[in-house]
Amino acid sequence: MGHGRHEPSGSVSSISELIPTQNSTQSASSSPSRKNHKLIILSIISVFLLVSCAISAALLVHFKNKGSSDKSQAIIARKPTQAISKTCSKTRYPVLCVNSLVDFPGSLTANQRDLVHISVNMTLQRVGKALYGASGINNLEMDTRVRSAYEDCLELLEDSVDQLSRSLSSVGSNAKLGSTGDVLTWLSAALTNQDTCTEGFEDVSGNVKSQMELQLSDLSELVSNALAIFSGSSDEEDFAGIPIQNRRRKLLDSSFSIDHDSDFPAWVGSKERKLLATPISAVQANIIVSKDGNNGTYKTITEAIKAAPQQSKQRTIIYIRAGRYEEKLIKVGKKKTNLMFIGDGIGKTIITGGKSVHDGLTTFHTASFGKFKF
Repeated sequence: MGHGRHEPSGSVSSISELIPTQNSTQSASSSPSRKNHKLIILSIISVFLLVSCAISAALLVHFKNKGSSDKSQAIIARKPTQAISKTCSKTRYPVLCVNSLVDFPGSLTANQRDLVHISVNMTLQRVGKALYGASGINNLEMDTRVRSAYEDCLELLEDSVDQLSRSLSSVGSNAKLGSTGDVLTWLSAALTNQDTCTEGFEDVSGNVKSQMELQLSDLSELVSNALAIFSGSSDEEDFAGIPIQNRRRKLLDSSFSIDHDSDFPAWVGSKERKLLATPISAVQANIIVSKDGNNGTYKTITEAIKAAPQQSKQRTIIYIRAGRYEEKLIKVGKKKTNLMFIGDGIGKTIITGGKSVHDGLTTFHTASFGKFKF
């Protein structure tokens, strides 16, 4: 018995049960350490992801707002002015009119009078671009029919460029060339050219047609709009209040009206009337064509046309003596101005050709005598 001595309530067989070993201590302490390490790593990754998400969200909002701002500015920039809307309301293709004008330099600050010049200028550039693009496929393989339609279009596009250039020089504050009637004639001719070009490809198919359709896209509509805008701005009383579709008819009617006192069209001047009334034997011809080609004359009409001066302001008279002249195509180019052809009379001087659509040609190229000057 030991007095004052306290003993544990449970029995312990060894001291080792009360004092843990070194291995057990290390095992118990290492488990929380690994967990803490994993938590730290996870915390760092979580913070990194949160920061990344925050940055991504900020960038997304920034670029979205920037994109919306740019888009809004683009919409505002393309919004037509009141002058453009009013001008295009006169045309047959108002949507195309607005879309083509708002992108053209200077249109958003232009008044209605300035838009007349801009519409012709824009149309001229589009037709010129079409001519350039169409010329680039010249080396593609084509059969006779397709080649004929293709060459028609090149010639007609070139003529349209010339007619639109003349029109451009005649509209606006610095107009120098033609009158209102001249511009209406040139624009009407350019519109007819596009229709003729398109019609030439109606009965054919293939790559060339597809390429040309791409080049000719919207050209007729653009020329029509330019014609409508110009005629709508005209101050001439003869055309006031007349719809655009009827102005071309009125223009043609007025151009070919007959002076009943002389039986000549109204546009034929007094000098030309006197010349036409002169007997053939009294006319002094500048160039003579005869079947034999002797005595300084030309044997064919084509040779005579080539010999005539270009861009002449004086009348050049070509006298074709009696005979039958069979030539494939007698063509007066646009640079051959002020030519006059006279013969020995009906049944004496005969001009004929043998081309037809059966040869795989377009109607445009079957005329015995073609005049390409408007």
